Amino acid sequence: MRITLLHAADLHLGTPFKGVGEVSPWLRMRLVESSFEALRRLVDLARESDMLLLAGDLLETGLPHLRARLELIKALNILSAEGVRVFIVAGNHDPYPSWEGVSFPQGVYFFTPHGEKVEVSLGGHKVSVSGISHGGKEVRDNLVHRLPSGDGDLRLALIHAYLQGQEGHDPYAPCLLDDLLSRDFNYWALGHIHKAQVMREDPWVVYPGNLQGRHFREDGPKGCYRVAWDAGAFQVEFRPLAPVVWTKKVLRLEGVEDEGTLMERLESLKEEVRGPEGVLLRVILEGPTPMYSLEREEWSQIEEMLNEGEEHEGFVWVTLEKRLLPPLDLEELSSRDEFLARLIKGASGLESDPSLEGELGSIWGKGDVKRWIGDLRKEDKVQLANEALREALIFMLREK
Repeated sequence: MRITLLHAADLHLGTPFKGVGEVSPWLRMRLVESSFEALRRLVDLARESDMLLLAGDLLETGLPHLRARLELIKALNILSAEGVRVFIVAGNHDPYPSWEGVSFPQGVYFFTPHGEKVEVSLGGHKVSVSGISHGGKEVRDNLVHRLPSGDGDLRLALIHAYLQGQEGHDPYAPCLLDDLLSRDFNYWALGHIHKAQVMREDPWVVYPGNLQGRHFREDGPKGCYRVAWDAGAFQVEFRPLAPVVWTKKVLRLEGVEDEGTLMERLESLKEEVRGPEGVLLRVILEGPTPMYSLEREEWSQIEEMLNEGEEHEGFVWVTLEKRLLPPLDLEELSSRDEFLARLIKGASGLESDPSLEGELGSIWGKGDVKRWIGDLRKEDKVQLANEALREALIFMLREK
């Protein structure tokens, strides 16, 4: 018989959003509600499953937890009534002591920092879940070796841990992939890293990421993994659940000479990313352009115009990040800096320079280069050289 489970982590219920600047009261409330809406979507999906594994950080350190706890217990009560078994470990943001006094409904198992193994029978199969919680906010021990061994046909390990090699997260409960592979589990349900990723198959080592992104570094779809197990065969599929998605786009403004054209480009970019879910869109503006001279207040007005009328489901809320340069004046640059002058002079003479077919010719003819760019005419090579000059100038001016 087929067994299905959901694997989620890092709910951070009630967490604040960062990096969106001034927003309308409607949008502010929509963002506050997003983590709870993601939880409700998780529950709806879990009602069609046999088990739900929650790998830590369900709550957020330092926040008033009352509503978050109540929303979570409400969700667990729904699953308990449906007969869905739920297994939970605490992470570094919600260590085990912070759950003192919370009563969980029947069918929900919360693992202690000592580590336990729970065995259940599903469809004639013996299933074991081994889990261990964080006992404090900064656990530095490798918890993997303290997990009780698995048993049965389906052996699941549930732990909130830092798998070494991941970036951007504190090394709490650190471990190596070899540590996991040394244990006899066939699915590792991990938490802590906020990026959904399958680290390995057979045995499966999986991070579901967080349920709802909280800032622009947590971009893209967020959700959980749905795992189906049938006689030893796994099907592991990511399911997006976040009602608000963070995304970013780069918009080069070379050739954009006026505010009207700028607005057209930005509005077009908004429609490219619009979908059924809300989108928080950061647009990174790059390149040399006359728009460089716009004042801060003018950029604020552009953002306001872009975000007018976006108080609805499927909104796209824009934040602008400017990495602009003034228009490239080659004559002025040549007079300002000796090295730039030599670079510009050398590049401008490439059309008649034998090196275009000499030293550079060895580059054009390389297999990998030729595969990508094909056979180039002389005018094509001149154009590429001019584009390379422009990119070099932009890079050096930005560094200055």
